[in-house]
Amino acid sequence: MRSRNRIIFLGIFTALLLSGCSLAVPGAETEGGDDRLIGAFITSDHLDLFDMDAYLQDHASWLVKANEIQISNTSGYEGRLYAVIDKKGSEDTYDWDISFKDVEGISFFAPVLEDKDGNRGWHSVYDAGISDVDFNITVTDAGDEVSLEGTIYMIPGQSDKGISYYLNPVYQTAEGQVYLIAGEGFSTSGESEEEEVHFASALTAETKTTENGKSQTAKSSVKVSFATMHRPVKITLYKMDEAHQCIKQEEYTPGRLPESLNMEPGTAYLLAETEKEKLSGERFSDRAVYDRTDDQEDKLETWYDCGNGILAKQESALVWEQ
Repeated sequence: MRSRNRIIFLGIFTALLLSGCSLAVPGAETEGGDDRLIGAFITSDHLDLFDMDAYLQDHASWLVKANEIQISNTSGYEGRLYAVIDKKGSEDTYDWDISFKDVEGISFFAPVLEDKDGNRGWHSVYDAGISDVDFNITVTDAGDEVSLEGTIYMIPGQSDKGISYYLNPVYQTAEGQVYLIAGEGFSTSGESEEEEVHFASALTAETKTTENGKSQTAKSSVKVSFATMHRPVKITLYKMDEAHQCIKQEEYTPGRLPESLNMEPGTAYLLAETEKEKLSGERFSDRAVYDRTDDQEDKLETWYDCGNGILAKQESALVWEQ
């Protein structure tokens, strides 16, 4: 999945079934020490980052005397997976890609990057699997606060696939290195027929610094909601005139709409109909109306299956006749 970037300048594993509850993880900053929490990397498998070699070496004398190996007091041995920043030969930080090598997952974090001129800015990095992203920064004399919120839309009916999601915290060091540690997860049956938010997982942290006698607090939070949505199977667009007559009808496969859609002369509004399929095989349609506007940022939002039981949003710019 392709990452999207935006710039603004200035462990216990828990298995949970979807139940409409929320899991908060206060004090997550203790895992990263003085490093700042900048988001999460969502995976379908648990990341085993435990440094067994270091643990065995440090506990060799104790293990020799033991009749059996029982691993305990693992603090300090939970490994880190550092991100790779591919600058793609560009000095523009907007062009850079940040990934965790060959580990598959959904990126959802906001590191601070510095360009060739020394300008530093927050980047929101997120993949197609995370939707409805809300990225906010508040800066005051007392410090700053960065928050990320987004939603993962799951297709119902995955009880036989063993689908799980793990929210792995992502941190950034004072030197700019980005890394993750293994996080918590939950399994889902996904049997709900309702299209709604079923579960939310959140990480919060804060770090305090003192310079020249002045204290500042950096707060960070990331919240990921998990919602169900039935699989779209067909998208039909009706370009309507002021008399509510159809000027032109177009059908598309979800995920294969063009980047921009030109409205025919005389189009007063666009009616977008998305046909979806329930677990029972029954089909139904959702409809949305887009009125004519001069807003160049006006976009049609549709959905498609991007793999692993997740739906992604596709945006198509609406170009109205002038």
